[in-house]
Amino acid sequence: MSVKDKLTFFAENGFSISVIAREIGVEPSTLNKWIKGTKGITHKNEEKVLIFLQELASKIAIVMED
Repeated sequence: MSVKDKLTFFAENGFSISVIAREIGVEPSTLNKWIKGTKGITHKNEEKVLIFLQELASKIAIVMED
């Protein structure tokens, strides 16, 4: 699954694009345009998205273990 697909999954399941964008230091419109396919993002920002989503998934897994 690509980083874009992972971001789309999170967005479609209740996670705010605005919050994700703020956490990685980009405008929400940047991520929305990337998801819609109207604009790309830099490799650096794609990596930031991946790291954030991995950390988020890890926190969710910890909560679910309890």
